Amino acid sequence: MADSFATKMRVKVYQLDGEGRWDDRGTGHVTCTYVSSRQGVCIVVKSEDDGALLLECKIPPANIYTRQQDTLIVWADPDTNQDLALSFQESSGCQEMWDQLLRIQNRLRGRR
Repeated sequence: MADSFATKMRVKVYQLDGEGRWDDRGTGHVTCTYVSSRQGVCIVVKSEDDGALLLECKIPPANIYTRQQDTLIVWADPDTNQDLALSFQESSGCQEMWDQLLRIQNRLRGRR
């Protein structure tokens, strides 16, 4: 099953390192997609250069995401305890992704 819940949007993926600095993990396109191996809908980012997987994080029902400024979504992945951020090229893309995350989390909580 490969349901995609968002159109592809261009993002930079960042991970907070041990010294409190944001490490650029690459630029790619983000979608919210069901990943059978994770048994749930995940944030998936694939590199714009070669399609390599840059990020795959399962979306939990708990509200772990924060939106900062107009173009950032930041969270701590509960599976890995890593602080992650998506930086969107366009504020409209960030808003669309934010809305998708809220809809998916509401579904996971049993709300429509």
